[in-house]
Amino acid sequence: MILALVLGAHAAVTMDDPAVWSGVDAHGLPIYAFGDRATWSVLPAAVVHGDPPPGAVLLGGDFWKVDAAPGEDGVALARRLHDQSYDVFPDVLLPLHPAFDDPEYGGQWYLQDLAMEPLYAISEGDPSIVIAVVDSGIDIAGTDLAAGIVGAKDVYADDDDPSPEKADDVHGTAVTGIAGARANNGFGIVGMCPACSLVAIKLLGDEARASSTVVAAYEYAIEKNAGVINNSWGYTKPVDAPSSIAAAIEDARTRSRDGKGALVVFAAGNDDRALDDGELTGLPGVLCVSATDSYGNPTNYTNYGPSVDVSAPSATVSIGPNDTIITNFGGTSAAAPVASGLAAWALSVDPSLTAEELGDLLIATSTKNPLVEYDADGHNDVYGYGTISPTNLVAALFPDTGAPASDSGKESDGGCGCSTSRASSGTFLFALALMIVRRRR
Repeated sequence: MILALVLGAHAAVTMDDPAVWSGVDAHGLPIYAFGDRATWSVLPAAVVHGDPPPGAVLLGGDFWKVDAAPGEDGVALARRLHDQSYDVFPDVLLPLHPAFDDPEYGGQWYLQDLAMEPLYAISEGDPSIVIAVVDSGIDIAGTDLAAGIVGAKDVYADDDDPSPEKADDVHGTAVTGIAGARANNGFGIVGMCPACSLVAIKLLGDEARASSTVVAAYEYAIEKNAGVINNSWGYTKPVDAPSSIAAAIEDARTRSRDGKGALVVFAAGNDDRALDDGELTGLPGVLCVSATDSYGNPTNYTNYGPSVDVSAPSATVSIGPNDTIITNFGGTSAAAPVASGLAAWALSVDPSLTAEELGDLLIATSTKNPLVEYDADGHNDVYGYGTISPTNLVAALFPDTGAPASDSGKESDGGCGCSTSRASSGTFLFALALMIVRRRR
């Protein structure tokens, strides 16, 4: 649907548009940029519409396929035929559906339920956007994470290695994988924002640690310019947040990313209890995420209450230390990084968003469950203001065409290379604010 919107709003690319060689893809095919909106890998063939040139093979109707001569790529062939007045275009690889070679991708039901493929076709994320994961041990050397790690810290043991020290410490690695596991590396899963950068911060262990370690974790995330900070941890009983931790979270929300701030995401918790406003999940600006199952129903353990902002699928398929695969992960611990990864994806296509704007955007584009009652402000204690919706998010970010335009001349490095179709986020978010009924905690 995204592609159809683009083609409906813009004239099709033709051989009259300049084709600029941009490199070679992983399969050895040449990559060409056609103008500033289309970059494709080019096959050694061309498609002709109308009268066929010699050697053409009928595709159907009056469309023909012509193979290139030895040593000739599809663009050279198309130029040659175009000079002979044929209506022609190179045979190019279109990313209508990402051809991920990650073997567990097909089992990631939450990506299918959220309809993430159109978003991946726009961008797999921007490496300049950083997701910081504050959790237990994280296997930063694992195949699905190593290439994305740009910072690592163990505030629990006060060193620079957050790797798990025990075989059963899988939580932090699984959470990080859901948010940002690398794509197309022939292993494991695909993260919500697979090209975003990752900062791994170990906070949790077998023993209690001082509140100062939480402050240190947040300050390290700020130092690494985090755009999103995921927290899949909390307390089993209501505990008011110490002022020092509240101040550190506020510091991240206002000082990271050169003042644009980091969106702080907290899991609602898995104790089937009501959350109090004074807890970490109820702090101003924190995005609190509850968990739903594969049918969109709330899990029977998720916490609830006025603090819950949005719900998200409780991802069950992820990675563990030493390149293991986990198929029974879950809880709000798994729902939070789903929301964090989507937030990072949004920053990838519009890095101008502030932390507050980003949180409001995720809330405003969430989807209401028609079988559930919401209060006058549009809030439900279990679902929050709704379940996160990548489809609605794209429609809100690109209201004119449904997809972004590429920045002219920018080479792809696995990031977005996109600019939004609106003039600025400020105008859009002013209008969006009229739709937002979120309370200001």
